[in-house]
Amino acid sequence: MRLTVWRAVAFLLLIALSVGFGFGFDAIATAVERHQYPLEEALVSSVQQASEEYGIPEPILWATLCTGSGFASNHVSEDGAIGLMQLTPARFDYICTALWSKEPMDTGMLYDPATNLSAGCAYLSYLYARYGVWEQVFAAYIAGTEDVDRWLSDPTYLSEQGVLQNIPDSKVAAYVENMTEAVAQYTKLYY
Repeated sequence: MRLTVWRAVAFLLLIALSVGFGFGFDAIATAVERHQYPLEEALVSSVQQASEEYGIPEPILWATLCTGSGFASNHVSEDGAIGLMQLTPARFDYICTALWSKEPMDTGMLYDPATNLSAGCAYLSYLYARYGVWEQVFAAYIAGTEDVDRWLSDPTYLSEQGVLQNIPDSKVAAYVENMTEAVAQYTKLYY
């Protein structure tokens, strides 16, 4: 809560300074966009390292963190997804056993930012190797591979290029749209 208040104060000061020093509308627009799509200073080196280790572009990682948990390592969603990368205990077990070839870890480890980020990146990397299209990866990240595979087998949901285009689940469609916008914003603002 305190961080949010300080962010709001800093944001308002930035706007006041921009107007006062005549930086103009573009500077204000950029400040507003950076407020909506921030880089969490405490996570910068972890995101850079995870990006290199798992081959995931940094804007995608930032978008995932911002869209899913709002950078809150203790966030739990309505469907039980936990932490920075919003992983369910079942998905975490799958990552541990199938992707990391380890024994399942205690679910409490999902609250550890480093473990959660690494597990989420491992899963994103796996999904990208499977689908090769980030929008399909985003859909599978939220809906699971079974639903995405079913949609991909139905031509009514595909573009002429065979890419998932019309997602029949409104929650998944909204998530993919939000992620696509966030990736575009992070790319424009920081990369």
